[in-house]
Amino acid sequence: MKKKKAAAGEGCLVEKRPGYYEYRISYRDMFGNRKIKSFGGKDIDELYIRADEFRHDLSEMQRGVQVDATIPEILRRRYEYDFAKNYTQEPGYYRNMDSLKIIERSPIGKIPIRDLEKEDIERFLISIVKYSNSVIGKTFGQLKLAYREAISSEIITKNLMDNKDIRRPKSKKRSRKISAFTREEQQIFLDVMRKHRVPKNRNDYRKQLLIELYTGMRMGEINALRPEDIDLANNVIHVNGTISKGIDNRSFRKDHTKTDAGIRDVPIADTVRPILEEALREMRENPEHTVFYDYIKGDVISTTQVCYFFRRICAKGGLKYHGQHALRHTFATRCIEAGVQPVVLKKWLGHTNIHVTLDTYSDVFDKLNNDSINVFDYYLKNTDCTV
Repeated sequence: MKKKKAAAGEGCLVEKRPGYYEYRISYRDMFGNRKIKSFGGKDIDELYIRADEFRHDLSEMQRGVQVDATIPEILRRRYEYDFAKNYTQEPGYYRNMDSLKIIERSPIGKIPIRDLEKEDIERFLISIVKYSNSVIGKTFGQLKLAYREAISSEIITKNLMDNKDIRRPKSKKRSRKISAFTREEQQIFLDVMRKHRVPKNRNDYRKQLLIELYTGMRMGEINALRPEDIDLANNVIHVNGTISKGIDNRSFRKDHTKTDAGIRDVPIADTVRPILEEALREMRENPEHTVFYDYIKGDVISTTQVCYFFRRICAKGGLKYHGQHALRHTFATRCIEAGVQPVVLKKWLGHTNIHVTLDTYSDVFDKLNNDSINVFDYYLKNTDCTV
């Protein structure tokens, strides 16, 4: 066994057998203990490079940087930091962690970010075209955030997401049209609701469904209503809270709506006023002081609970089930048919901007536009403006 001199202070190079070398270096671990690390191989220069990489990684680890961190690990650390610093509330933290599962289940979620190649990212992006455009957008944004964090922590020096060839993919799914009841289906739904009898020791969610149908409020907002939010004197509902999902999938009342635009006043129509009055009369005191509460299990009412009930109502009436949100869409559709202006509907629904309202209900607006030609024809024929 021959020893060869390595660079000064760099370690000891040993020829273990002809053509095969071992390079040994000493270092201090995170607890100050002296350790020896060996690198074996045929190429001496490669051994020196590997030793330098080890020293660099050790230095990074000692200052709190995970040099072998994967994208999910980087993002989880960022989300936990934002939550601890109160930059993100519990519902947002929960949604971020939940949406991270797509990357965690993929091959790139198991490889250290510094070892990923452009081709790995591209293969992953191709694999997610099966999801909706909103999910794809969220996931693509997570990749960009992970790489920015890795650059900031000096885990990597090159940001693959800056490559002009890496672009956000488009979904293969067709854009879902809004699902609202026709006037005939709405009548069937109301008939079934009137005849439905709730079994003993079961929750009755009929009032919440009717409030959604006649106000367009989100179900989480309805379940979060408190008596002081229902202003019968001024004929408005003050929407300022919602039922959210938190850590461990726990439902809780949050003193804020889904978006800032969600904080709004919704007018009380004559059709919904008696329902609200009855709900206030039937309310019992509960820890959350909400109008609607699950007294059986002693907790707030989640949107999922009401969805299951709505599904049963639809089945009894032979109505196609499109999710309980269909009632909110039905309210908006009836408003458009009645001539409510989009800018007014936007405020009632709590949309962020007018484009959301126009895009969501574009088919309804288009139908009305097509019907308007009859109004135009009638005007021409009755004003002697025809040939």
